[in-house]
Amino acid sequence: SLSIEGTRLSDPALVPMPSDTTPRGEQTSTPELALGPAPSRSEVTSTLIEAARRVLRRRFRVVLLIRDAYAHLEANTDALTAVWTDLRAALRLLVAWTRRSYRKVSTTSLVLLVAALLYFVTPIDAIPDPLGALGFVDDLAVVQTAVETVRDELDQFRSWEERQRLPASS
Repeated sequence: SLSIEGTRLSDPALVPMPSDTTPRGEQTSTPELALGPAPSRSEVTSTLIEAARRVLRRRFRVVLLIRDAYAHLEANTDALTAVWTDLRAALRLLVAWTRRSYRKVSTTSLVLLVAALLYFVTPIDAIPDPLGALGFVDDLAVVQTAVETVRDELDQFRSWEERQRLPASS
């Protein structure tokens, strides 16, 4: 019998759903796959942390993630005003880290920020992004939690940025 990702179409987990009527008005049905249980919070967290560690192994992957995060940020500016400043600072921190111009950031903070950005740019969310501002509630919560967790290091980075902008005193 036909199998889709290990589920046979004859399995009781497949629920026929009315989809249309025939020209004679008879009901037709199409089998629909039933979704399994949602992953637990710890499963999602461990998956994101492992993905973040893989991204951090190659600076180029971090650069691609930064590019995707900036594009996502620009496309959804209105919904993200609450964390806009912090998210942009976190992205600048990652850019400086990939350029090796700023290295005073812990591995834990890097992993948290990259994991949050992965969640932010991944289209599969707890609340789908196409729902507008409502769809970004989970993204905002994840990013805000990551930023608050690394707040001290983010503030140190901002201070470092300011010092870089100041003219050298003679």
